Amino acid sequence: MNKSGKASKAFEVTIEKLVHEGMGLGRHQGKVVFVPFSVSGDQVRVRPVEVKKTFTRAEIIQILKPGKGRVMPVCPYFLKCGGCQLQQLEYTRQVEAKRQILAEILHHRFPETRELAIVMSGCPQPYSYRSRARVQVRGCGPKAAVGFYRYRSHAVEDIESCPLFRPSLNEALTSLRQYKLKVDTNASAQEMDLACSEEDGAWATEHIREGGDEGITPLLGTRRRDEVILRRKVGEFSYSVTASVFFQANDFMVSELAALVMELAKNRGSGAALDLYAGVGLFSLQLARQFGNVISVENSESSSRLCMANASAAGIRHIRAACADVAAWLKSQGSPVSPKFDLVVLDPPRTGAGADVMELIRKLDPETIIYVACDPQTLARDIAQISPKPYKIDFIHGLDMFPQTYHFETVVRLVKN
Repeated sequence: MNKSGKASKAFEVTIEKLVHEGMGLGRHQGKVVFVPFSVSGDQVRVRPVEVKKTFTRAEIIQILKPGKGRVMPVCPYFLKCGGCQLQQLEYTRQVEAKRQILAEILHHRFPETRELAIVMSGCPQPYSYRSRARVQVRGCGPKAAVGFYRYRSHAVEDIESCPLFRPSLNEALTSLRQYKLKVDTNASAQEMDLACSEEDGAWATEHIREGGDEGITPLLGTRRRDEVILRRKVGEFSYSVTASVFFQANDFMVSELAALVMELAKNRGSGAALDLYAGVGLFSLQLARQFGNVISVENSESSSRLCMANASAAGIRHIRAACADVAAWLKSQGSPVSPKFDLVVLDPPRTGAGADVMELIRKLDPETIIYVACDPQTLARDIAQISPKPYKIDFIHGLDMFPQTYHFETVVRLVKN
């Protein structure tokens, strides 16, 4: 039965390509068909699960002829757990599919970008790369479930270990599971942030309270029961982080991301730089090598405090951390803004910066803007507020920070027209 309540017959379809969210796209009787867990070239028999006027979502019943690059997934939870969408596709083809998806999104919205090369950097280790994750916890005792949401569901798939996790992160998952099975009697639904540092051989888990990451109470850690500090090395800098704050999850790509942002910032001024959604200062510390004045804006009190601690530990005195909502802080600056920013870097959450923030950045009138995004759709939406006028896109680079999933990171540079 489909979502309209009418029975729909199975049919055969050939997958033409992968599109956003890792869906395979085919066509049947003049209508687009989206098929998860498929690959380009698959000939599959599918069952409709959602039928709309312009498209159908369907699930695979049988693979009649596999497409090129189809492989056996390594994870026993694949297809049930909603964390991965692409384990059925060999990794080099995942990277190329993501590059094509990024190019299609940007070429459609910004035809002028057809003149630019779009590269997608693959991860040197497409498994066992994650040092951070958010897991769902349900029940306690023998009925406890610790894992991730099932595909397109709010039911939780119980996961004993994840092949994407670094060894220390799987240790954290195992300890959390044992805690729920044998110690904790709280059966309410919970979310937990897990984080690890392979450099330290340490991990931590922290409970997410409703309303955000402030007021986090720790649950477990390898060192002590107060907030566990984990240290991460990126380039020449060492960053102190905790399980409760945002930090890039891919141990093998974060240095490449930071180096790319710095390469794009090179020769783009030396006076003042503004780092929005700055977190614990991943880019701020790097920018301080080039700019005489760096302002980091971050609304998380924990992250902002760690940003200043990281700067102090590095001997950097010309970073100022503003703990504030980005839009509110930008509005408070008035006009003209002092200092005048040569460069603005922003790395917003998956929901993007939004029209208000993009307009406020435009009013700052920096010479260069570097936008770091984990969702290409919100990236395109936000950039459309300021491009092609008064800013033009002159550089696009994707980084596959999330192998086996449909997610990836994109770095775009915009310069004044």
